[in-house]
Amino acid sequence: MEKTLFRVIDICKTNNIEYTFVHELHSNGLIQIIVQEEQEYLEEEQVYHVERYSTWHYELDLNVQGIEVVSNLIDKIEDLQRELKALKLEK
Repeated sequence: MEKTLFRVIDICKTNNIEYTFVHELHSNGLIQIIVQEEQEYLEEEQVYHVERYSTWHYELDLNVQGIEVVSNLIDKIEDLQRELKALKLEK
């Protein structure tokens, strides 16, 4: 199944996000940018992350390092919630 790709420049314009911010996220391993025919794209799931991270950045004034910490903590919480749910189902 082919994944839907969105141009980075379009995401930035639509969401009023600085292009450099998206590249900072990519440089820090928070998102993956796909380059095809000299254009930069994001997969649909990555667009969700960029929008989420931009909210944290612009509204909560978090820098990229802070975004990375919060994102890792949320991932750990979600993993623990899944594990707890699985344990409850085993009973």
